[in-house]
Amino acid sequence: MADTLKTLQCKHRNGRSRKFDDEGLHAVYKPFWKDLPFTDIFTCITPDILHQLHKGVFHDHLLQWCISIVGEKEVDARFQAMSRYPGLRHFTKGISTVSHWTSTEHKEMQRVFVGLLSGTVDDHVLIVVCSLLDFIYYAQCQQHMDLSLKAMEDSLKTFHDHKHVIIKLQIREDFNVPKIHSLQHYVSSIQALGSADGYNTEYPKRLHIDYAKDAYRVSNKHDYIEQMALWLQRQEAIHHKSAYLAWKQLKTPLVMKSVDDNSCDAGKSNSVSDWGEQSGNTHSRLRGFVPSIAVQQQPCAHQSPLHDH
Repeated sequence: MADTLKTLQCKHRNGRSRKFDDEGLHAVYKPFWKDLPFTDIFTCITPDILHQLHKGVFHDHLLQWCISIVGEKEVDARFQAMSRYPGLRHFTKGISTVSHWTSTEHKEMQRVFVGLLSGTVDDHVLIVVCSLLDFIYYAQCQQHMDLSLKAMEDSLKTFHDHKHVIIKLQIREDFNVPKIHSLQHYVSSIQALGSADGYNTEYPKRLHIDYAKDAYRVSNKHDYIEQMALWLQRQEAIHHKSAYLAWKQLKTPLVMKSVDDNSCDAGKSNSVSDWGEQSGNTHSRLRGFVPSIAVQQQPCAHQSPLHDH
């Protein structure tokens, strides 16, 4: 972190710096974390399965490399030619017509991507695809062991050992890609912070539907921010009222059951003298309880009294 600040100061003072350009820094000469004590800002950047792996590594890079090698029409034709199978999505029109990509589409493509490319790309390209997909699948595990983390590292190493084929095919000139660089930090982040699904932005992204998309749809699309805020405020008030009514309805039978149970428990006591011996009370205090206990020894409302026939 200190080295980064020194590079920024050098760029700000001299106007140019080779290290500034090599590290891909931007001209933010006073970053917000500059004066934060005991802080390494780079450790605050956690892996993001949705944007780094599904959307970044797979969709923006791996898929585009394969389309450049095979051709868009051939990729669409292979997706269309897939046989239907329970649990697998059939892209009847290919993938070039998909306008809105979500993690669901990415995951469904990843399930069949290796088989789809088999026989149409070089074996080294297929190894690159397999290694990156293996890494993506390992990164989504909710529990990890040393064995699974080692498998992640091996998958990444396999990718780096064979990635030169992409440059050889003139698909890319280099691999200076931030999202691909981020892959080397996944294992250390999981060891320090737990499995990557715990800080995946896919889960809070669901709130965009509740707090933004639904609120916008109920507006008249003009001056919608104020309407959205008012709608959300009303929805929250309805939620609180519904929760209160549900709590009140649940509480009433519980109170009645508690009263009935207490009266029944008192009726099951053996005798006044036994109760007095166990409690250690004086004869004068015990005499005050006799009438109430005698009343409670009557059958409870939900018990059937015994009758001689």
